[in-house]
Amino acid sequence: MKKCPKCGAQMSSDTNFCTECGADLRNVSVSDESAQSTETFEPNGTIENQNQQQANQNTQQTAQAQATQQAQQPAQRRSIDTEQAKQTAASYWKWLLGSWAHPTNTEAPTSKWFGVVSIAIEIFLFCASFFTMVQKAVAYLNQQANNVSNGLAALLGQQQNNSNLIHFNSFGTSFEIFIVLLLLDAAVLGAVYGINCWVFREKESFFDFINRFAHYTNVILITNLLFFLFSLMSAYTMMALVLVLSIFLYILGMTMVIVTRQGSQRLDRLYGAVFVAIIILIALGILCAICGTAVDIAVKSLTGGLGN
Repeated sequence: MKKCPKCGAQMSSDTNFCTECGADLRNVSVSDESAQSTETFEPNGTIENQNQQQANQNTQQTAQAQATQQAQQPAQRRSIDTEQAKQTAASYWKWLLGSWAHPTNTEAPTSKWFGVVSIAIEIFLFCASFFTMVQKAVAYLNQQANNVSNGLAALLGQQQNNSNLIHFNSFGTSFEIFIVLLLLDAAVLGAVYGINCWVFREKESFFDFINRFAHYTNVILITNLLFFLFSLMSAYTMMALVLVLSIFLYILGMTMVIVTRQGSQRLDRLYGAVFVAIIILIALGILCAICGTAVDIAVKSLTGGLGN
């Protein structure tokens, strides 16, 4: 291409005179199009190549970062779960201490399951105490039966033989009692919750109701722990006293969830407390029947062992 030095028009390289102004273009140098094209487009091509390379590098770095993050996620998740479990346990312990210090000043726990956990621990401690007590009782009865059997064998000139005459599955029975007590307690709490909803116009959440009841009765955790310790020491008189105290605290807590609640009432709280007392008496009757059945099984096992 030629550029007219007079008017600046662009002419082809074989043009001798400007078609715009007639200026002589024979001495005008021809510009190199390929050089201009190279100068014009090569940098752009280089930039495009650089951009493509940078994009590839970014993609690789992103993929590596995602792979690293996926590899670290299980460890991070385990760390978060462990930390959350520690915080939940600390919150439960703080709530438990508050309920022991001020049972009537109910406060909402940070988890709706705290009350359920307390009740389950109470029942577990009771069944562990029963398991320990039965084991010790069976061992004592076997020892006494062996003493009597060996005494008779000595009088008759027979060979003495020490063996367990009484066979009683204390673990299986304790587990069955744990399940029965859990179901019975759940039934009583469900019935009392129904009375609570009937007495008061505003419906209370079931978990809020359980947490209020547990706050009143968390002292039973201490009494059941004492019950377990006394079972280890075979202090049956103390066990009986602590058991009566636990039952009293349970009945008191059931009554207080009705009597102490605030709100508009359909029925006076006193009548609600009376219905609660009736339900508890029915539950105690069922519990006594269950205990009587367990004792009957133990007696049959004893007489069967002695008969053999």
